Amino acid sequence: MVCSHEKALEDVVKPADSSPSSYVRSVVSSVDDATKALKRVKPSKIAAADEHVAGLVKALEGVRPQLPAADDNSLMTLPEADAQAKKKQVAELVSGLGPVRRQLTGVAENTPELLTSYNLTPACEPVRTVKLPDPAPTRELVTWADRMCATVTSITGLSTDTADIVDDDPRFASYELEDYLRTTSSAISGGAAKIAELTSTGVKEADTFRDTLLTALREEAGKLPKDHRGLADPEQLAGLPDQVALAKAAAAAVKPKAEGLAAAVGHGPALAASHELAPSCSPRDGAAEPKQPLAARNGTDLAACKAGACQVLITGRTDITVGDLTVTTSIRGGRLMLATSFSRMSISQGGTGKIGTADGRGTVFVLSDVEGTTGVLDISTE
Repeated sequence: MVCSHEKALEDVVKPADSSPSSYVRSVVSSVDDATKALKRVKPSKIAAADEHVAGLVKALEGVRPQLPAADDNSLMTLPEADAQAKKKQVAELVSGLGPVRRQLTGVAENTPELLTSYNLTPACEPVRTVKLPDPAPTRELVTWADRMCATVTSITGLSTDTADIVDDDPRFASYELEDYLRTTSSAISGGAAKIAELTSTGVKEADTFRDTLLTALREEAGKLPKDHRGLADPEQLAGLPDQVALAKAAAAAVKPKAEGLAAAVGHGPALAASHELAPSCSPRDGAAEPKQPLAARNGTDLAACKAGACQVLITGRTDITVGDLTVTTSIRGGRLMLATSFSRMSISQGGTGKIGTADGRGTVFVLSDVEGTTGVLDISTE
């Protein structure tokens, strides 16, 4: 994750031939995405690596206030010379972050306990090699395991409990149904595409697991509704339950096929070792640190949000008042849904949503963490 976001940051420094507004938007997006992602990186317990990540987050947070808001389109109305000057200014600002990838490479080269996993991580560029233990993990097998684990996680996380989606709140009913369709379709169709290009590992059990899962994903993807756009209108709910039933049946069919990956890769020592290094995989021996319960600065005190800034724990469906704005929140399938009398939106973990009001102010919602139907919600005003 660190390598991929650092590459994106270095790539976006090059202004290229894009328009000033497009370029600035890409910089803002890269900075915001990298900051959110790096904040979610779990400490490696390798001091040099953790200090590098913390330093980069601090640098990004220092740069961000000097960049435009994500929805700022003022560059499009500036004279060309002024817009180009702003583009150059933004490029110079973000280039001040320095050669972040080279900095990470330096950390890896001088940290023996980090070097092997760095060299084998798909998004990182290998540096000097070191002698690996036998059986040795390989970059190709780490990539295979990483894609399989990511797909398995998305499939096993699919919900087949849709009974309470439709209720007496029409603002949520159609939107949650549409979101359920979108999430399920993305996991099944996207999962098939992700593992379709994986080649043989040479481990019979692992290759059979991949082939069986791919077949199931492709079969169920063909049964899913092909077009579910524009379903947020409550008047279009009539045929929606039937489409949700198809998605629910598809999820129920593929979930059992996603079980047993850890056992399958265990039949190949090199593949098992690669699995342990893949970013999307959990330890096969179940020795991972116990998950800590979610915690928020203001706990469950929703009244703390009234003043315009809070971090609260929310569960299920909740009404939150921020200033003069009241928002109904709901968490389902790892996503936060927000609804007011005039707007609706859905954001995933680490995602950001903004709701503007008539007085020109905006309320920003960030889903910092989520587990089941409980999430940590950061709220601020602009």
